[in-house]
Amino acid sequence: MAETTATDPLEGLRARAEAAADLTDWDAVALMRDAVARRREHDLVIAQVAADLGARSPAGPGGMARRRGFKGVDQLIAAETGGTVAEAERLRILGTALFGRPDDAPGGASVLPHLAWAARERRLSADAFVLLRSVLMTHPDARDADGLPVSDAVRATPLGRVPLARVERMAVDKAVTVPLRSIRSLVAQFEAGLTPPVVAEERYEEQFQMRQASTREEADGMIRLTALLDPMTAAPLLAALDGYLKKAFRSARDADEVDARTPSQLRADALGWLGRHANGCRKPHDAVKTTVSIRMTLADLTGGDGYGSVDGLDKPVPVGVLRRHAADAQIVPTILGMGSEILDHGRAQRLFTAAQRRAIAERDRGCAYCGAPPSHCDVHHVTEFQYGGLTDVRDGLMLCVACHHWFHRERWGLRWREDGPEFVPSASYGPERKPRPGYRRQVTFTEQDMAALGRDGPP
Repeated sequence: MAETTATDPLEGLRARAEAAADLTDWDAVALMRDAVARRREHDLVIAQVAADLGARSPAGPGGMARRRGFKGVDQLIAAETGGTVAEAERLRILGTALFGRPDDAPGGASVLPHLAWAARERRLSADAFVLLRSVLMTHPDARDADGLPVSDAVRATPLGRVPLARVERMAVDKAVTVPLRSIRSLVAQFEAGLTPPVVAEERYEEQFQMRQASTREEADGMIRLTALLDPMTAAPLLAALDGYLKKAFRSARDADEVDARTPSQLRADALGWLGRHANGCRKPHDAVKTTVSIRMTLADLTGGDGYGSVDGLDKPVPVGVLRRHAADAQIVPTILGMGSEILDHGRAQRLFTAAQRRAIAERDRGCAYCGAPPSHCDVHHVTEFQYGGLTDVRDGLMLCVACHHWFHRERWGLRWREDGPEFVPSASYGPERKPRPGYRRQVTFTEQDMAALGRDGPP
């Protein structure tokens, strides 16, 4: 690593970046982390200034932003940063929550102290902060702190019954270790945990009524398809598209070829395949799996409350909606806590059975490492069969094609914990071989998480 005597931290980072070609892989990653921390530090300064501009620009014609010719303060901030209005709004919200006066900052440091601490310590981006703040401020304790009304139904939700401090810490501690895409999935879980089922069903019905699709022929003869679908209307379509992609990727892999089509082109071809199949294709499904799997607990099934999940969808779906769809021939319900099929076969057979695949898919909910939907995945032996691996659920892992090749090529290890698999970096990874939890543990509230929230003691 090149030596530098620069006293300015940014100059020091610049010198390290210029010498990056000579860094080890580990040092290059460390440099990226330091650069991101510096960027977030600058974002905090920008956010503080944005909050001040917001205070100078109250609604109405007399605000500073309006006097300077802008519709609002976020447009003014965007003009100065060169970013989007949405980005400017997030920076202003962050700044107001961290630095604004208490009466200007709902959801600020006094209400969500752990979230504020993580942002100040540069462990969260402005995007992540706003996503988490938006859902945490729906918690009954947060609304009480802001003097807002709270219904008894919200207080009775699974997360509404837990003190805000515990929920906040659990949410932030999960979010600081994952990318924004995973935080969105995590936030969807929190929203479900704080929404009464009856309200969720009403919202779903509104979504169902908003469904629409249109076609238009362009001037050059191309056909443009546009659709906005509720989750359960879209689920069979998404399963078919994912199944088509998986079949194409596997065929190319088995033939040791490269499919030149992009994922978007593959999905377009899949839509064409669906149309041909609907118009009388004599080869049902063309070996493409189009089954949609939904899952719910037995208590939720019988009681009608709570939420379940649908393969390929991040946001939980009210059980009342799932129960209505479970009767569809294309929908396969998985009732958790039921079934008595033999799941361990030792060395008696090499291939995983359908019952084992269902059990592993239920446990992993898709690729155990990256979260790709089950339709993209196969079940693989953690210890390869030829080297003594067992055809048991404990030795099976759901991985997408890319992660499967990476897992064996890079020789990462795997160990099982109470709440799921944990990936252990190989020696070539670098000096810090901190295990990484499986994808599901990162983006969902597991049973172990809920049990931890219910324990007495500090959050």
